[in-house]
Amino acid sequence: MKKKICLFMALLMLSAGMSGCSSESGNSEYISESSVESLQEESMPGEESSVLSDDKFSEVSAGKAEISEISEISEIAEDSVTSEPSKKESSAKSEDSKTSSTVSKAEREPSKSVSEISVSETTSVAPSESSKENSKESSKETSKATSRETSTEVSKTTSKAESSSTVSKEPLKEPEPSREPSKVQEVSMTEPEKPTVNQNDNDIGGIELYNELFNTANRVTVNISLDKSEIDKLQADYQKYTARDDNKKSDIYRMATVTFKVGSKSYTLEEVGIRLKGNQSMEPFYDKSGKPNMCSFKLSFDEAFDDKDDYGTSAKVWKDEEARKARKKRKFATLNEMDIKWNISYDNSNIREIYATKLFEAANVLVQKINLSQMIVNGNNYGLVKIYEPIDKTFLEKRLPESAIGGDLYKCMWSECDSNGNRTGWWKGATYKLNNSYGIQDNPNGKKYNFNLKTNKKTSKHESLKNFLNVINKSNISKSDLEKVLDVDYYASFMAAEYFAGDPDDIRNNYNNHYIYFRKDNGKAIFIVYDNDRTLGITYGLNKNCAERNPYSSYAATQGEQENPLIKNTISHNPLSSLAYIRDKYAEKLSVLSKTPMLTSDADFNKMYNTAKNNYESIITPYTRFANQEQNFKFSLDGNKNGGDKSNMSFEQFRSAIMATYAKSTP
Repeated sequence: MKKKICLFMALLMLSAGMSGCSSESGNSEYISESSVESLQEESMPGEESSVLSDDKFSEVSAGKAEISEISEISEIAEDSVTSEPSKKESSAKSEDSKTSSTVSKAEREPSKSVSEISVSETTSVAPSESSKENSKESSKETSKATSRETSTEVSKTTSKAESSSTVSKEPLKEPEPSREPSKVQEVSMTEPEKPTVNQNDNDIGGIELYNELFNTANRVTVNISLDKSEIDKLQADYQKYTARDDNKKSDIYRMATVTFKVGSKSYTLEEVGIRLKGNQSMEPFYDKSGKPNMCSFKLSFDEAFDDKDDYGTSAKVWKDEEARKARKKRKFATLNEMDIKWNISYDNSNIREIYATKLFEAANVLVQKINLSQMIVNGNNYGLVKIYEPIDKTFLEKRLPESAIGGDLYKCMWSECDSNGNRTGWWKGATYKLNNSYGIQDNPNGKKYNFNLKTNKKTSKHESLKNFLNVINKSNISKSDLEKVLDVDYYASFMAAEYFAGDPDDIRNNYNNHYIYFRKDNGKAIFIVYDNDRTLGITYGLNKNCAERNPYSSYAATQGEQENPLIKNTISHNPLSSLAYIRDKYAEKLSVLSKTPMLTSDADFNKMYNTAKNNYESIITPYTRFANQEQNFKFSLDGNKNGGDKSNMSFEQFRSAIMATYAKSTP
């Protein structure tokens, strides 16, 4: 009996022991610390452990980890509650994970001609060929699980083309590199190949980035890196041309690396062309004492640097013709070029030119996009500048129907040349009189015309412009003749918007700063707004208060009696009787525009200003006082300056004054 009892007890103990083993087996949802250590030990060499490391944990707790890393952590946490695999299974899965999360350098780097972009996105990457060497059964069983459970991370490299920069808030410090991984094109899981760049005709970012770049809600940074040798060349270019003759300047681009940061995304482009920009406002990179000047620049994204006339023995030799063609097609956010200008008119709000563009858009008038940006040059904070969309064929293609594209585009400005390019010794603006000059601008030789042709340079004979000038200079213009060469409705809208913008340096007041375009489909002229840095009360350097000028005045603010025959014969107090209907149309456009919220209150202006202030207030003060800077910038709504002929009004003062003037005006 005792033997039976002992045997029964032994059986009970044996059963209990098996149950205890089951509770601690790999089927349990709980993993002990020793089990975690075991998993870490079993990870393959060179592979990130699927357990959260101390470094990554500290980054997450400090709020520094990228979204993609946090996603990895979430997936790891879910995986960590699964059963502990055997060493053999763990090794097999680790090998699959390793091969699927590793990409060779050749696979990660797009071809150089279109690789100058670093985008803050995470992408999935195809497994390498080595994963195919695993057993077929293991591949079949684990391929889906691997692609679902394994999180891949692109290795960080030191390549300039794959790095991105963040804004340095401290002056005199190099911008810190971004933590955002480089963009890699997704490749087929079944046929891994060298990735191709996901761009359309080498247009980096395309129209989507264009919209983000010129969205005033986004903070933008332009970070320019120049070797000293390239700066010396910019300085020498200035000395060779501008210092010798102020009507000449260099068209030669020097080489820079430029990183744009738009919101949270960064884009780095190598070998970007850069040159000094400006007419009377152009300054050298350094003054005679070696102190830096605040400069305006033009960037070229498609410069090949291989013109021997410009670069001589240092001209770039392209060994790959396809790469050269790709460079010549390269665009950034749909743009071939970009202008960067500093606040030369001392607008203390920094936004009036941008606000004016919104006013022109409200009037359905063609106008370039403008936005604010911080500018960093070789690690130094240059403060706040404006970036500009150029007015060119691409500009027109965004705004006009295809049938209208292909006509002659002219930039209209002051010149002392006749139409043969000869210097006359006296300057005149684009008055639209018959003695105005036209041609193709040649900066190095000082050939600038009242009408500088920008398109069709090899084919145009200027027929459209000459016909237009002949019609509007007739002593008695007929309605039918004028409407054959001018889009009358558009013209009325354009002039109404110009009036409320109050620019003393425009088509009406100084015969300057606009473009004229002749549509391909109907040959009619339309006008395009340009360079309105003296709008809405900013009259710096001109001392002409357009806010007190009658909208039907027959005078030009800076020139006295109006010379432009088109304006004289259409909207002045004494227009030609045959064209009086255009003045009535102009009056209607003025009335409609005067009722827009942009002019009836300061609310929209203050909203834009506050957005700009939130984005840029911390960097508004440059790292130094520049040699050509007359006073420290003050980022505020107070636009008043004391005394002299350089007096600016605040926006509120200007708006109140021009609305009062308009209210008591009569056609």
